[in-house]
Amino acid sequence: MTLSRIVVFIFILLSANLLGCTGPLKQSNISANEFYRAVRPEDLRGNIIGFLTTVVPKGNSQGEYRSLISDIIEKNFKEGQPDIGIIPSREALNRINGAELTKEYAGMLEDYEITGILDKHVLAKIGNILNVKYIAQPRLSSFVERTSTRLSAFGLSLVSTRETTVKVSLQLWDTGTGNIVWEGSGQATIAVEALRAKPVSFEEVAEAASRGLMKKFIMPSEGQTGGL
Repeated sequence: MTLSRIVVFIFILLSANLLGCTGPLKQSNISANEFYRAVRPEDLRGNIIGFLTTVVPKGNSQGEYRSLISDIIEKNFKEGQPDIGIIPSREALNRINGAELTKEYAGMLEDYEITGILDKHVLAKIGNILNVKYIAQPRLSSFVERTSTRLSAFGLSLVSTRETTVKVSLQLWDTGTGNIVWEGSGQATIAVEALRAKPVSFEEVAEAASRGLMKKFIMPSEGQTGGL
């Protein structure tokens, strides 16, 4: 090994050791968008909103996060809108099953994957069962994990970056008209850089994305059109 290579190697080791001593570096990027609004939060005060189970992309292993996303979004909704009551998705499913609407509900979600529409007639039945005017349909749009190496020497990876991105969305439907009255999305990316960086938990990133989404619901975008 030449002297220059030894110097470079020592420099990289010292840099890596410094990063290791200061702890992992964490960066986050959170964004949210409002796509449509035909109702304001103040118009919903005193109402109860029924939450359906989160829809997840087909053909992958993200189904395991369905209940977790529902819990996170419902929690953030209650914290952000304490004057609006909710029926959690688990309770909603129990009532739907108790009313023997399971097949119709499953069919509605199957069609929703293709058309992006919740069937008006089934939606009205669910609204009657839950005794609510509005139904919330959450969705896990994407979940991506990436790993990259920033410092390496002689085949040895010294500093790695683990990046996790979660995007969630929410639609609010009127069970009487079958119309969407609000739609928005939230996305969060959290990256950790360290000697042996562990991936950021799905729950932490989903929580950040959900908070961004709820802020958009609480604070209407300026100039937003769509029924107001």
